Amino acid sequence: MTLKVAALSFDIRPGEVKANLDSVLSALNDAREQGVQLLALPEQWTTSFLSSYTSEVLEESESALKCVHREALAANLTVVGSAPGRGNKKPTNEIHFLGTSGNVRPYQKRLMFSPTGEGRTLEAGAGLPKTVETPAGRVCAYICYDLRFPEITREAFYEQADIVVIPAQWPRPRTDAFDLLVRARAAENQTWVLACNRSGKAGFAEGREHSFPGTAIVANPMGEEAARIDDGGLLVAE
Repeated sequence: MTLKVAALSFDIRPGEVKANLDSVLSALNDAREQGVQLLALPEQWTTSFLSSYTSEVLEESESALKCVHREALAANLTVVGSAPGRGNKKPTNEIHFLGTSGNVRPYQKRLMFSPTGEGRTLEAGAGLPKTVETPAGRVCAYICYDLRFPEITREAFYEQADIVVIPAQWPRPRTDAFDLLVRARAAENQTWVLACNRSGKAGFAEGREHSFPGTAIVANPMGEEAARIDDGGLLVAE
């Protein structure tokens, strides 16, 4: 079966849920028109990383996910990304599957990336990535920094995933490592990988500003790039 996939590596506006949702809905419509079955979004696409997460922002984020779920169902496709999820004391960085997969939240990021201050405002998860049955096949998803830890990413192989989706906010100047690790995870787990890294610039902990390349990559099970963009747009590939 030929699978058409897409990834939107857009510039996420911190805390501006409606603006981010509008970008995603526009891309979802483009993906539908091109017959896409699986759409990947960046890490924390509803809010980006914030110094604090108010209840209002969290409610708005959840409403955005419900909206994308409805629209993805109508478009007959599955959407995978990450957004703030419910934790014990703080929100988590949580994978979501929306649309034809059902509204599923199978994994919360375990390892926090200190340059974004992630661990100060988000709670680490405890489990391992789970593979979800979708009309696009068996899909596993893990998040950004997880790429560096094969003990986490190996679950895709054990659970016989057809494709792995990686939402990311992986900043410059570390992007060569991102490219390498995407291909390495595809090769070692003998599966297709769809990686989606945001574009633009954003301020994080301690006044740090990071820039992002807007890269989306499809890597095949041999660890070769099958498709790629670096412009923050919508990658569509088969």
